[in-house]
Amino acid sequence: MKNRLFMRKNIFKIAIAIFTGLMVFVSSGPALAENQQSWVKVTGTTLSRDGKPFKFIGANSVNLVFYDDWDLDIEKAIRTARENNISVLRLYIDLGWGKNEDFDRIFDIASKYGVYIILTFTDCCCSSDYPTLKKYFEVHAPLCNITNKYSVNAFKKLIKQIIERKNSINGKPYRDDPVILAWEIANELEYAHFNSPDVHKWLSEISSYIKSLDKNHLVTIGINASGDEFIKNGSIYKMFDVPGLDFFSFHFYPPSEGSDPGKETPLKENLGKIKFITKKFISLGKPVIMGEFAFTNSMDINLKTRSDPDTRGLYNAVFKKYLDTAFLAGCSGAMFWGWGIPEEKDIPTWWSKESHSVLDKDFSAFIKEYHVPRK
Repeated sequence: MKNRLFMRKNIFKIAIAIFTGLMVFVSSGPALAENQQSWVKVTGTTLSRDGKPFKFIGANSVNLVFYDDWDLDIEKAIRTARENNISVLRLYIDLGWGKNEDFDRIFDIASKYGVYIILTFTDCCCSSDYPTLKKYFEVHAPLCNITNKYSVNAFKKLIKQIIERKNSINGKPYRDDPVILAWEIANELEYAHFNSPDVHKWLSEISSYIKSLDKNHLVTIGINASGDEFIKNGSIYKMFDVPGLDFFSFHFYPPSEGSDPGKETPLKENLGKIKFITKKFISLGKPVIMGEFAFTNSMDINLKTRSDPDTRGLYNAVFKKYLDTAFLAGCSGAMFWGWGIPEEKDIPTWWSKESHSVLDKDFSAFIKEYHVPRK
């Protein structure tokens, strides 16, 4: 969701440029040695590692692939994430600046610190940024045109190149590297542009194709569940119920008008929605994570609220309620938007406004000390 305002290149060109030629493990303990990183698996409706439930705090860090362009420190971002109780990072491969070596380096560093990566193959958000649907598919999201056979074939080609790539730093083929927690098919497929059978068919085809190339990694999809249709329309969940998806990842951004600290009802409604959505996806018999969330859907309100001494406490308190609600409802993980390093604040891009870092001392202390509640 959080990528509008960013200039992009044609995804087909990007694809060629990028990939051609704990009982609960949530504490901020010591980093794992590289050769000790275990595969994350599915056990019933929970994620597991080494036969034990794996529940985690994660963060979206799509900006990491831009760090070399701004002379920022990738290792510092990953190390400080791990030091602050963040054990999973999520990034996209198609934002336009990333190079092969960027991902190789991120994976190698993440493995060093025992941090897992969820890698999203393509970004399908946000058609509202374009004057027509045709322009959206041409300029931004050709791989998301799920009923177009050329789009589907191009997407499969990209997926194959990624999965079969060998890391130039440590020599590990991506499909054999446990640092990758899961392949995420797409960020926020805009399912409203298609009918449910077409979405179900596409998800089945793409997830099965991934499994045919890689039998090691889990597969998921990032679902924008902020709209009321996920509360009012129970049948919408069936659209995502395909065998090739190992777990569900939903995104939740409350509307900014519900962020007034003097209004308790919107917060209660938001917590009720998180609980409802989690339980509906779990009822399909698979694990669930809250793959993106924030205080509100407004980056300006998020920044203002967490920066103002009078509202910082509210910001952290609401985050805790979101996290507690998600975990108590059955989520295996929750990933806030987003994580970076203090130097990001000087970068003139939208993501500099939205990344937390050790600069946010109150927030970092809260995340570092957070413990997943027991049912």
